Amino acid sequence: MKLPHAGSKIARTILKPEKTISIASKLHEPYSTLILFLAVSGLRTSEAIGIKWVDFEGDVLRISRRIYEGEAGSTKNNHSERSLPIPRALLARMRLLGNGEWVFRSRAGTPVNPGNVLKRYVRPIVKDLGIKIGGWHDFRHTLATRSLKKWPTKVVSEILGHPDVRTTPRVYQHVETEDFRAPLNELADELLRDVTKSSSANPCSGDSKGDGAEART
Repeated sequence: MKLPHAGSKIARTILKPEKTISIASKLHEPYSTLILFLAVSGLRTSEAIGIKWVDFEGDVLRISRRIYEGEAGSTKNNHSERSLPIPRALLARMRLLGNGEWVFRSRAGTPVNPGNVLKRYVRPIVKDLGIKIGGWHDFRHTLATRSLKKWPTKVVSEILGHPDVRTTPRVYQHVETEDFRAPLNELADELLRDVTKSSSANPCSGDSKGDGAEART
């Protein structure tokens, strides 16, 4: 019996800060700020577009809803309900989007449609910039990968709203080529330091007489 094709796994790109900035700078509002918000907060896109100004208490954002297939509802799971302090510079930029019920809204005042935004605006821009992305979730994966290099796994997991802390490193932490440099250099320093000194001190260390005797043996 022929089994159905399982489908290919979406390849995620861990974006360097300058690439995220390049993408955001090419977009008009509110999409430019939405990109930066996702990159800084690590929210799911469905959570980000579901934010209302009433969800803020000072600079603290209470995440309690998401918009899925155009309908507002509860978050993905109970653990996804969380409070995050939004950095001052980001919050100031968000306020420049103007008044309205929803923070990231269309001209009609409704929440933006992330599928349309990705297809019509984001993908053409990243193509022009020569940047490959799998989708909106790349910004979430980028935050996780970068943050796990500096902060405790539990903290990063709570930021992302994961019910199981093991999900964060297993799914969201990506190893980059540059991450190999330090451990490989350290091993090379330990193993090759004396060899390098010996070679530079006596580059022609082979003894022809001894080699000849060994060959005859």
